[in-house]
Amino acid sequence: MFKYKVLTVLFVCLIFLSCKKNGMGGKAQVSGYVIYNGVKISNTVIYIKYGATSSAGTDPTQYDSQHTTDALGNFTFASLYPGDYFLYAIGEYNDPHYGFQKVTGSVQVNIPHTKSSVNYNITLSK
Repeated sequence: MFKYKVLTVLFVCLIFLSCKKNGMGGKAQVSGYVIYNGVKISNTVIYIKYGATSSAGTDPTQYDSQHTTDALGNFTFASLYPGDYFLYAIGEYNDPHYGFQKVTGSVQVNIPHTKSSVNYNITLSK
C-alpha cells in the first residue's frame, strides 16, 4: 500500500513539474512595432502581463516585464512559453503643433505553439 502512495505522489509531482505557465523560459516570441498616426514610435516602453487576456490597467507595476522599442519602433519579447499575454505601451509623439504628447495603446496576444514567432503591432492613441 505504501508503494502505491509513493508512486501516486511522484506522479502528481511530475504533472506539476512538466506544466509550464506563461512567462519567460520558453522558445516562442512575440514581436512587432508601435505606431501612432502612421508613424512608428521609437523609445516606447512596452509592458507585458503573463497569462492575461485582458488589461492589467495603466499602472506599469501591475505588469511582469518590460522592453523599450528600438529607433525604428520595433520590439521583441523572446523566450516565452505558449499562452496568452497582454501588452501595454506608453510612448511620446512629437506633434508639430503641440509638441510632445503622451500616447498609449495595448493588444492581447496569443502564442499558439512552443516555437511560435508571432507578430502583433500596437496602435497608440492620445
